[in-house]
Amino acid sequence: MKLLAGLGGIFYACGSMVFAEIDTEIPLGIEAVTGLRTDYVHRGFQLAESALDFQLETKITLSNDNSLSLGFSHLSESDGDFNETSSYLELGHSFTQNLTGGASFTYRDRGESILQGGFDLGLFTSYSINEIWRWRNELNFDLGIDGIYLNSELEWSKAISDKSFVTIKGGLSWVSDYLERDGLNDFHTRVTYTYALSDQISFTPFIGSSIQIDDQDADDILYGGLWFEVIF
Repeated sequence: MKLLAGLGGIFYACGSMVFAEIDTEIPLGIEAVTGLRTDYVHRGFQLAESALDFQLETKITLSNDNSLSLGFSHLSESDGDFNETSSYLELGHSFTQNLTGGASFTYRDRGESILQGGFDLGLFTSYSINEIWRWRNELNFDLGIDGIYLNSELEWSKAISDKSFVTIKGGLSWVSDYLERDGLNDFHTRVTYTYALSDQISFTPFIGSSIQIDDQDADDILYGGLWFEVIF
């Protein structure tokens, strides 16, 4: 397999520790994220380079066990024609203190892309093994291309100080009828370092990779970048 080095960009940030702390104080929180990336990789497919993106997300606590997340994002390629606008709704339920599951409903509108946009229906589970390890599984039905995407991912997160922490993720994905791909899709990793300037502002440099498994004609991707987030 070949390795293509790239540099990826600014997108999400500080999701776990800072937002969790604020979310315990208020039932409704909004986070805004903006950034620049040179590689946009979606489910093992490289869709764009040098892209500018923006995202808004809010999480509503419905009860002690149920929550509703709503989100909107837009991404456009700086030096090309690719663009993507998406919105999603996710309903989560806490079965136990460590186990959460739920369903998601997403719509993506894409221009100049190898992957068509459309509706995407998903199911997920998230299990907190302990304070630093988490195991997440996703099953998605992409109606835009009539394909199935399955992903299993382990996450390790460790606080370095009261204002910063490191997160390492590694996952394996499987697809069926996904743009002529079938079977094992890619092995993906990401390492992030998050530093909170305050309870509302943080930034996160990161590096990641997507290593193709069955598609020998596709390039492996190594990327990195910086995320910036504001919570209000």
